[in-house]
Amino acid sequence: MTVLLGGLSAVFFGIGDLLGGIGVRKSGRSGAAVGMSIVATSVGALVIGVYLLFSPPESLARSDIGWSVLAGLSMSATRPLLYLGMARGPIAVFAPTFGLTAITVPAVAGPLVGQHLGTWELLGLVAAFPAVVLLSGEGRVPTIGEVFHSPVLGMAVVVGTCIGIAGLFLSFVDDSAGVFPAFMTLAVGFVVLPVVSVLMPGRGLPDRVTTRFGAILGATSAIAFMLSTLAYQRGSAAVVTALICLCPGVSIVIAWKFFHERLAALQMVGGAFGVLTVILFALGA
Repeated sequence: MTVLLGGLSAVFFGIGDLLGGIGVRKSGRSGAAVGMSIVATSVGALVIGVYLLFSPPESLARSDIGWSVLAGLSMSATRPLLYLGMARGPIAVFAPTFGLTAITVPAVAGPLVGQHLGTWELLGLVAAFPAVVLLSGEGRVPTIGEVFHSPVLGMAVVVGTCIGIAGLFLSFVDDSAGVFPAFMTLAVGFVVLPVVSVLMPGRGLPDRVTTRFGAILGATSAIAFMLSTLAYQRGSAAVVTALICLCPGVSIVIAWKFFHERLAALQMVGGAFGVLTVILFALGA
């Protein structure tokens, strides 16, 4: 169940990443990434809030609320930084760096908090590293010099660290809380992101383009956050984060199928490693 939920959340995150990238490009404004994040977070919180009216959590401890708020704080600045980094590029440096960082954080911290991995899961984690690099590297592997001299390297590390830490926080929430942690994560973002929009360049107020794309992105990300939250409650943060970080594969397939973008040979190899990762995690489960 953990692998299924994590895999499905990667699908919806992948759809959202593609929509976010298209929306930022079409808007062309410097603050488009922040504006879209505000709209998407607001719509996502509303969608999950309505869902909770019909399917409230079985029980909710004070600690569940606390971990959810901490996850929300960790994720609040991540969304605009993610879209901003993807827009600035090079994507071949930014995307693999934040993906690998996001996987590494819970993989290293997990054993320290009692989240030990079995043999199959460790092998799946190993396979996830080349999968993420090759899937998100735009068909090439960047040089060492390109990585260390990239203007988005620091931003990618911050984004990946925040994602990894947020996943670790959500894994401490009891499964009786249902999708409430997903709502709290987005609700905190709803409060924090307008402040971020004032501090970041471009004063990211939503325009017509970012509002349209952000609304669709909000619906897909709401589903993604609910699925990933349920996955974190049932499995190791390292496993779920590794599955979610395969989302570039979904974006690539959609762009190739519907927008006729080129599918590079290395990306296909990365996809094979991604399939292997899912199989190994499934065997471990």
